[in-house]
Amino acid sequence: MIDDDYGCEQDYRPTYLSPDLIPQCALGKALKSLTLFGTDRNLVSQAMNLTIVDEFIMGLEYDYLRAKFNETSTPYDSVFLAAQSQMWIFSAYEVMRTWIQKAKGYVKTANSSGLHLKLADLKRDRGYTNFTALQKANEIQALLDDPLMLEKLQDDLARTHFLFIQVETIRVALAKHEVRKREGAMMAGGLVGYMNRECGSLSYDMNAGMVSTAQISRRDIADGIRSIPDLSVPTADEVKSYELFMRGMSDEQALELFKDFEEHPSSD
Repeated sequence: MIDDDYGCEQDYRPTYLSPDLIPQCALGKALKSLTLFGTDRNLVSQAMNLTIVDEFIMGLEYDYLRAKFNETSTPYDSVFLAAQSQMWIFSAYEVMRTWIQKAKGYVKTANSSGLHLKLADLKRDRGYTNFTALQKANEIQALLDDPLMLEKLQDDLARTHFLFIQVETIRVALAKHEVRKREGAMMAGGLVGYMNRECGSLSYDMNAGMVSTAQISRRDIADGIRSIPDLSVPTADEVKSYELFMRGMSDEQALELFKDFEEHPSSD
């Protein structure tokens, strides 16, 4: 129990689970729950690596948090954590992007009635055994054998859409120093990660030009991936609305909004 600002006792529920309460390999298992993810040995290998490094970085984050509060942290601690965090975010983006690209490719092929032709091409004699072609052939055969699998694939694409937008937004900012899907827009803020006071993870601004749509930490992304099996499937309108929100206002729109505030100040 803790006291709030008025001296009343309230239950304290942490936002982030302690690492020892997170089942081992939970992140990798969540990714493998996606349709046609677990059948791809390359993706499974990437998921395993991402999981192992996530568990390592969580330890660094809590060590950094304790060192900060004990005033024993060094400049190298923050630099090393920032480097690990950014590299992990890049890897998380690549794992998700690769699966999404594959899934969308299968959906597009199915919608154009091209799965049988694709299957025949994958099974053609190459003069040697190509295990990647055989794997893809097995995946397409599974889609042909079970029509409901295509629906599951589309649902998985939809339920991971919001999370992927968030990951892509921060990845584009950190890796390319640009604003996602806003050609010519320049970032107004910096790329410094600030320590989350509950879990030690570094939080970054999701910048959309002059304004920030939100903040996200490496731990937020990891927890988001772990929650994939429990995510609901959004509607098309919800997807469109979130896309517009995350894209943010143009600099011109933001300036016009700020100008309106200056001309009509609040009376409070």
